[in-house]
Amino acid sequence: MTRTHTTPAPVIERLGPADVPDVVTFLDADPVLNVYLMALVLRDALARPRDEYWAARRDGRITALLYLGGHSGAVLPAGDDTDGARALGALASGRLERLPRRFQVIGPSAMVAAMLERFPGSPHEPRLVRQQSYLSLEPSALPDFPRLPELRPARREDYSLVYETGAALRAEELLEDPREVDAVTYARRAEEDCRDGHTYVWRDSRGLCFRSSVSALTADAAQVSGVYTPPALRGQGIATRALAELCLRLMTRARQTCLFVNDINTPALALYRRLGFVHRAAWASAFFVLPD
Repeated sequence: MTRTHTTPAPVIERLGPADVPDVVTFLDADPVLNVYLMALVLRDALARPRDEYWAARRDGRITALLYLGGHSGAVLPAGDDTDGARALGALASGRLERLPRRFQVIGPSAMVAAMLERFPGSPHEPRLVRQQSYLSLEPSALPDFPRLPELRPARREDYSLVYETGAALRAEELLEDPREVDAVTYARRAEEDCRDGHTYVWRDSRGLCFRSSVSALTADAAQVSGVYTPPALRGQGIATRALAELCLRLMTRARQTCLFVNDINTPALALYRRLGFVHRAAWASAFFVLPD
């Protein structure tokens, strides 16, 4: 969205349950790209105590949205109003005390870049920045493949493998070991992975062959995250078959499947393209650790 110097500054306001219809209308402009935020809004109706939603409005209409996850540390801008993102970034920089020490800014690349001009402010610099591609898959694009009934939701007895491979995934993707930087939170998350049915695994005599999670689900889209095959088993078609199986199952509940991937991860990009995923938007993630 191009703004001229005569465009009035956006009006920033905090949102609450009464604003749910406006927020849903805003997110529904691209329900696939906005699926994570849409799932949060549909679940919590902007009423979860530690979370905050802020909007930039122009002529009363939401043009940019910001979610501040007080528990998760997720800072999520949405929309295409970069001036609005800057204003929301300035607002958020004054609310750092509401966020955990470790937090991440994730969203459309231009919105993340604009927001980081003001947030979190000097002297804080990101530990890691990733430029990414947001991809989506329609059912008609998924090629035929041998079905994989062995793929299933993780169970309590999978905890050890889920715990270890999750740490390996994070070390590979985010250059840190969660067992060292936040052991208690990470162990709790691994327990949730084995309890809530959102993480899928394929394991056999070789151990864990594949894992992936569903991070958001609405009627419009299912967002996949944490796609991982152990290094020793890569190059054997395992991830292709397992992810195809997961996508096929998810598309009985959602119209499309989507995910985002680091632009430097060429093997993953090749895998997703083989399965029919197409580029939808430039994406970005920035990870921060505030000093104690």
